[in-house]
Amino acid sequence: MKVLVVEDYPKINQLLAMYALKDGHVVKQVYNGEDALAAVHHEKFDIILLDLMLPGIQGEELIKQIRKVSDVYIIVLSAKIDIKDRVDVITLGADDYMIKPFSIDEVMAKLKNVEKRLVVNHPTIYTFNHSHLKVLPLSREVFVNNQLINLTQYEYDVLLHLLSNPNVVFSRDMIIEQCFSNSDAYDRVIDVFIKNIRKKIDPASELSYIKTHYGIGYQFVGVKDE
Repeated sequence: MKVLVVEDYPKINQLLAMYALKDGHVVKQVYNGEDALAAVHHEKFDIILLDLMLPGIQGEELIKQIRKVSDVYIIVLSAKIDIKDRVDVITLGADDYMIKPFSIDEVMAKLKNVEKRLVVNHPTIYTFNHSHLKVLPLSREVFVNNQLINLTQYEYDVLLHLLSNPNVVFSRDMIIEQCFSNSDAYDRVIDVFIKNIRKKIDPASELSYIKTHYGIGYQFVGVKDE
């Protein structure tokens, strides 16, 4: 992959670049927002590792500017730990958020996950109904109206499986086989998971994202954004 490292602290910039190069990626390094924006306008990148506290153009504004011209995957690396900061940058268009100090191994693992999705042409973010619902498979996060939603492991697995196959009606047994292979789940518990997911993600007073086909199973019917 082609990686753009945007970090004003030289030691961190060099560390990220060194490990990314070691893992076989092509790397370009910049140290401020202006150079980052120029690079995005002139070159195509697969992923950007972005610090928020930059000289000149700040990271938040940079994300907005990048999103006008590119859908490149953006991982924010920041010392800001408030959940509001995290939600704000996701709302602006970032795809993932890591808090400093971070593990370099974790950053490289995220690069590999993005690369796998690019290779098999899986999206790194799903958005539905004019961005009302956003699902980030790499970080296993779900946002409704730009608010981070707390799903359990199995609720998330069921939702992701359904929305990844919107043209398929899944029986309870099929959902168990795909999402609960290491569990003792039984068919009726699927109804409980669907009910819980609907409570958390469905628009108020509107149709559900998950349609019940009585006697058959469930289907995801959200309208995917282009």
